[in-house]
Amino acid sequence: MSQEFDVIVVGARCSGSPLAALLARRGVKVALVEQASFPSDTLSTHIFEAQALTFLDRLGVIDKIRATGAPFVDRVDLRQEDLEFVTPIQLRSGDVGGTASVRRLLLDPVLAETAAEAGADLQMASKVTGLLEDQGRVAGVRVAQNGSETTLRARLVVGADGRNSTIASLVGARKYNITPNERFLYWSFFEGVEPDSDPAFVFHRWGNRMVIATHADSGLYQVILIPDLVDLPRFREDLEGSFMEYARSCRPVAQALSSARRTGKLFGMLRWEGFFREASGPGWVLVGDAGNFKDPTPGQGIQDAFRQADALVPAIATALDGSGEDIDSEMAAWGSWRDKDAAEHYWLATDMGKAGSTPAVVPEMERRLLEQGKIGTFLDLFYSHRSRPSQVFTPPRLFGATARLLARRGCDRRALLGEVGTLLAEDFQRKRLNRKPVYAAGAPGPTDVNHSILEATA
Repeated sequence: MSQEFDVIVVGARCSGSPLAALLARRGVKVALVEQASFPSDTLSTHIFEAQALTFLDRLGVIDKIRATGAPFVDRVDLRQEDLEFVTPIQLRSGDVGGTASVRRLLLDPVLAETAAEAGADLQMASKVTGLLEDQGRVAGVRVAQNGSETTLRARLVVGADGRNSTIASLVGARKYNITPNERFLYWSFFEGVEPDSDPAFVFHRWGNRMVIATHADSGLYQVILIPDLVDLPRFREDLEGSFMEYARSCRPVAQALSSARRTGKLFGMLRWEGFFREASGPGWVLVGDAGNFKDPTPGQGIQDAFRQADALVPAIATALDGSGEDIDSEMAAWGSWRDKDAAEHYWLATDMGKAGSTPAVVPEMERRLLEQGKIGTFLDLFYSHRSRPSQVFTPPRLFGATARLLARRGCDRRALLGEVGTLLAEDFQRKRLNRKPVYAAGAPGPTDVNHSILEATA
């Protein structure tokens, strides 16, 4: 049995479902294929920021997001070493809120239902087992569901199936500019935290400790811990005790949890790597974590998935008016945009996920921005994607922060200058990697794929 579509989207979570919904609303015939049955959980920080909320509003689901009970938080309680302050998240015209946390058990079904309501053919509990090929191009997928197999054909196959993407594996999309993790994550939810009429999003990093916390859906309070890998053995020895000790070492979190009870599982991400993958090839394209996964410390994965899907929709709609070569050209152009758009925030996330304390010049630059009433420029890096690291951590600000620290009594000048030198060397190397990526050793490229019927490995 074979079905014909314009586009097949594999993966119905934060990149796939919105993409399918927006394409279907443009009259594109879309199949949306998802291996899981919703509601189902997935590893995620659950947090998304202002730009994501604005996107959800345009998608037409913001009332459903509000109905989860998740408050839209417009303040941040920030600590970077000895710098600590609470400040509003600057919203602009059209913004719905600063940040929110909605569990994927609730969020993903809303997105998938929206795609189905828009006209996408939603196929749940359906596993892609292989690709179809036609004259050197990917031309569809083989799907197993309820013990039977279906063939879906389309002019374009979109891999929106996460960092362990089946589509990426089948087409042989190579990874590049890989970064290993230096920290690990554990998170959980608490009930019984007193409601707050003006809640704040907590982000505290001091010494080698990092804690994130926020009010979430259904009256819950979410706590995310991001310890150094050196702390992993003690967490494994006593997960509950280590989690609670670490969480309560953060002042606002200790206050919030004073009479709260932990509910549900303790979730963890212990090993990962940040990467880019080749974005597209003949008849295929990757979106969201399938094509670019960065350190989860800043919690921007959902927002980035929406951002990429939003930009991919007009590229696909334009491409479908042309030939196969036109489709591939449009997808390649979109991939170039993705790399340029994501590069600086990718390296910022890598820096945020490094072990140890924050380089001294970083909180010093933030301190000066706060004094000048410009801290919103810094917050825009995380909550709206409206500024880039190169626009915030400029050479004049870096050198000014260095000079102020050098002038302070007790400054370890050698250590400080070594730290600044390392930052400058890393920046130079990263700009070079953006121009000339380093690919994973031994990874086959898309042209090495065995074209016929490509079977997924177990």
